[in-house]
Amino acid sequence: MRVAIYPRVSSEEQQERGTIKNQIEFALKYCDLHQLNIAEWYKDDGVTGTVPLQDRPAGARLLDDAKAGKLDMLLIYKIDRLGRSARVILNAVYDLEQYGVKIRSMTEPFDTGDPNGRFLLTILAGVADLERETILSRMWLGANRAARAGRWLGGITPYGYFVNEEGYLEINDNHLPGMDMSEADVIRLIYKLTVEQHYSTIKVADYLNALGVPPSYVKDGRLLKRGKRKVNTAGIWRPARVRNIICSTTYKGIHEYGKRSNKKRDLITREVPAIVSAADWTRAQKVLRENQLDSTRNSKNHYLLRGLIKCGTCGLTYCGINYAATYKQTEKAYYVCNGKTIYRGPLQGKCTSKNVPQWWIEGLVWQDCVDFIQNPGEALKELAKSMKGRQSQKGTLVAEREMILKAAQEKEAEKESILDLFRKSIISSADVEKQLQKIAIEKSHLENRVKELELQIEDEVNIADQIISAEELLIVLRDKISGELSFETRREIVKALVKGITVETSVDENGRTHTVVSASYSFINSVIRTPKGSPHPPA
Repeated sequence: MRVAIYPRVSSEEQQERGTIKNQIEFALKYCDLHQLNIAEWYKDDGVTGTVPLQDRPAGARLLDDAKAGKLDMLLIYKIDRLGRSARVILNAVYDLEQYGVKIRSMTEPFDTGDPNGRFLLTILAGVADLERETILSRMWLGANRAARAGRWLGGITPYGYFVNEEGYLEINDNHLPGMDMSEADVIRLIYKLTVEQHYSTIKVADYLNALGVPPSYVKDGRLLKRGKRKVNTAGIWRPARVRNIICSTTYKGIHEYGKRSNKKRDLITREVPAIVSAADWTRAQKVLRENQLDSTRNSKNHYLLRGLIKCGTCGLTYCGINYAATYKQTEKAYYVCNGKTIYRGPLQGKCTSKNVPQWWIEGLVWQDCVDFIQNPGEALKELAKSMKGRQSQKGTLVAEREMILKAAQEKEAEKESILDLFRKSIISSADVEKQLQKIAIEKSHLENRVKELELQIEDEVNIADQIISAEELLIVLRDKISGELSFETRREIVKALVKGITVETSVDENGRTHTVVSASYSFINSVIRTPKGSPHPPA
């Protein structure tokens, strides 16, 4: 009888500890005891049991040899060596039996050579599946509890942090090898260059590479795992890596656990030590958007209001499009809603908003800017008048913040009460899990609102400084418009004065389309409307 042995372990950790040798030694003793000659070994070392047999290196070779008639019996240490789910196990057994190969477990009382053995195999496969699912469920609940408590549950530690002995993230202020800065200093530098200098991610990456700052993989001497193949990284900062750091909420003190999970699950939001302030993080996001919108590498025409116009119908941004000349008309440029050019599925369809002629909208907005720069008095008076109302608004915001902080403290008390009930065996661990998750969600909402209020309070505090800066800015801008202006100078003026523009499109009972354009400025609001009686802006 031609006998083959199939040993398997499931992880690289088990592979390093050499646990597959235990199965090999047991098989040798078993075959010696039962006087069986081993024809071939099929070893899957460090291969998960959730993968079908035909997709494993040794498993695929085993099936090929079985199909070629080279085997009569396959010996396994336990049934779960064939797989970790009932479907994978039974499929493997079915495929091997089709080729005339009997399967025998060396530690379990079954043999597929008779009906009773096949029946017992089905039961053992179900038990193996149940055992795996039970273990995963317990690990899942335990991981969720640890995550809500703020523990770091493995994976790559974010740049700028380290995991302490208790398993929590801490800011890494230790100097990098051969440098006078720490990882946390590097993160602060990235945000400073972005917020204060308006550096692009490309420029930040080039600067860090010029300084010789090591990325995390080079610093730790780690390998980047891509699938099953391990390769060294290039050891340099890339713009995408810089962008990921700027966009990560971890650096403002909020980490979301479960974002990378393949399972459908609720995200767990927990606090971690912040390296940058929430205000700087928000400003950095704004700079990223501005840099993206200001990119003109693929633009043939200059659009003064690029990135500033929003569609009131679908909420997307208007972009500049140049329509080529035809035999009927000359070349014309328009601002067109992205919702008209991007397919968003059958439910939403394309946006029905009107195109806005470039010359028309730019002329109106630019004239508003010029008038404001030359005659700012009334606008600044209006802003000063509104300060009285803002003082009372600040008091309301502060009162709401104190109320929410008190409510957040009460959530902590609720958590302790629930844990007391669990310690007294009044409620189950599943009840605890559900209640703690509910409290965590409610507390997260409160904390997010507190951050919003603090930003609003900060804006109210700085309102007087805003008037002073407005006067200084207008003096500078007045000097700039006195001469011949380049596109870059006009663009700089528009970005300084225009907060945003909204295009509202409506259709009357006669089917005629009407467009209203509203422009919001930094120091006063105004509304630009189409000429009276005109169904749309001039074409």
